[in-house]
Amino acid sequence: MCGILGPFGGTVLSPMIPELRDAFDTSTSTVAWGIGAFFFPFAALLLVSGTLGERWGRERTIKTAIFLYALASIACAASSSIYVFFAARAAQGSFNAFMTPLLIATLTDVAPKERIGRAVGTYSAFQALGGVLGMFVGGIAADVGWRWAFVVTGLVALVMCSRVPTAPITDHQTALGMRSVLNRRMFLLGLVALTQAIGPGGVQLLVALVGRDVLSLSGSATGALLITGSLTAVLLTPIWGTVIDRVGAKRGTVLALLLSMVGAVVLSQTKTTLSLVIVWALVGAVIQCISTGFQMLAATGVPGNRGGGISFVLSHRFLGHAIGPLIWVPIFEQNVSFAYIGAAAFGAVSIAFVYAAQHDTLSQAVE
Repeated sequence: MCGILGPFGGTVLSPMIPELRDAFDTSTSTVAWGIGAFFFPFAALLLVSGTLGERWGRERTIKTAIFLYALASIACAASSSIYVFFAARAAQGSFNAFMTPLLIATLTDVAPKERIGRAVGTYSAFQALGGVLGMFVGGIAADVGWRWAFVVTGLVALVMCSRVPTAPITDHQTALGMRSVLNRRMFLLGLVALTQAIGPGGVQLLVALVGRDVLSLSGSATGALLITGSLTAVLLTPIWGTVIDRVGAKRGTVLALLLSMVGAVVLSQTKTTLSLVIVWALVGAVIQCISTGFQMLAATGVPGNRGGGISFVLSHRFLGHAIGPLIWVPIFEQNVSFAYIGAAAFGAVSIAFVYAAQHDTLSQAVE
């Protein structure tokens, strides 16, 4: 459930951009900053949130973060201006930074060594499900009242904060400090996460904009369109995790990047609703497989500070999600195909950084 909550908050905005644009009497480019408002502080705090959470205690940190995330969601719903809305979105992103890295660190600790990829892949499936629900609820809310999406988020988070289970983990007092993640390997893995999020990992927003502004679909219909890619990801990512256990996260990440690049180019030439649904169903799943791979690389990069390593790399990922819309939305408004192709091109940079990191789950034992 915690794996669902963060992606839900990140994607819920995509199908309702026109409604937010009208509600706050602003432009599409300005509303796109609502995505950045969530992801910029999220990315900044992820640099240290995993390490801090290891020291404070994972369970206590996660529970507190979920409660504050709930309050921030209610603040989004009550926003009276675009600036208040951006501030509440920033608070959502800030508190979400203390969830995902600690959850993946715990999974890595408790899973058998030969099934860590499967465990992380399953978590990625729930992240994809969170994206599904965010887009679905966001699409419905676009038609009936966008504020309800954030009310639902806040209420669910309030229930969840009292139901986080206790899991056996290593003593957080033995966790290493930030110096353990400030090295060449982790920096390069961070650049993998950054460039893939700017590029092929961020084409979901372009698909949403095509649905609303090019194909003139309703908010609900656009939400349903986006769901297809996430539903197939829910099915594929646990299987992909098993593949990574066998071939290594390095090869798995590169293959997923190559496939997503091809998929983005195909999307650039997709002109009808039916073809967009079919192509996105495949591309959306492959994109989620990218994150399964680099999250595995991050989880094994610093065994003594798993939470810190994961959060450091994820900070770059979500910085990329914040930067991407600022690059591609203006290009999209001029030429849809150029935006897709530009996003695809970033995948080549990601592949270069994967090889430069010189790290693989097959060559480093998970301790």
